[in-house]
Amino acid sequence: VVLTGEPVAHDEMTRDEANQRGAIAFFGEKYGDRVRVLEAGPSVELCGGTHVSALGQIGAFKVSSEASIGSNIRRIEATTGFNTVERLRRDEETIAELAAELGTGPDELAASIRKRNDETKALRAEVAQLRSEAARGRALSLADEAVDGVIVARVEADSRDEVRDQALALRDRPGIRAVALGAVPGGKGVTLVLATQPEGSLNAGELMAPAAKAIQGGGGKGADLAIAGGRNADGLDEALELLRSALVGS
Repeated sequence: VVLTGEPVAHDEMTRDEANQRGAIAFFGEKYGDRVRVLEAGPSVELCGGTHVSALGQIGAFKVSSEASIGSNIRRIEATTGFNTVERLRRDEETIAELAAELGTGPDELAASIRKRNDETKALRAEVAQLRSEAARGRALSLADEAVDGVIVARVEADSRDEVRDQALALRDRPGIRAVALGAVPGGKGVTLVLATQPEGSLNAGELMAPAAKAIQGGGGKGADLAIAGGRNADGLDEALELLRSALVGS
């Protein structure tokens, strides 16, 4: 519409005359008996005014932001004229800078970013896999510390899943009846895992309940795998001792 260069006209008239001309009133505002009607190209509306006498004077037009400011009301911010040209120039400089940083051309920038993102996701998955394998390897060394087929230990882990994987790896070792592991993954929150043999007599969920209270947590009701989360790291050693007492000799 701006590029048509159509003239902008305004006139004062009664509200009935404005309605007959199809003028639109926005935002539910209240108007007096006489209103100001603005015609700009195909648009006819009640308006306080504008700063141009023809649409073409607006020049280049670019929406810079759009947001909701109320029920069924959206605010659109835009630049016009030379401000738009300057904005486009800065955007072009930014695109060129990013393309140079990625060693590609501006037209290939989006594809290059997608490729980098895919590579990053793949590397993160590989790192997570290596960490998990390393954690399982460290956990297996605890098998020699089993007492009466029971392993109870505090371990290092980056996530709850890592603690679980360590416990399951240990449970699969010959002669192991139950494994209780505790950790503070990433230094946040407490994870307590109890894994028992699926066909054994030890019910992980029932044994976990008292220990979970020590870490101010809950959860973990599985019969052969119970995982509890809590917020009291100071209670982790107590929780592990509760599990040790319940498991050894049972």
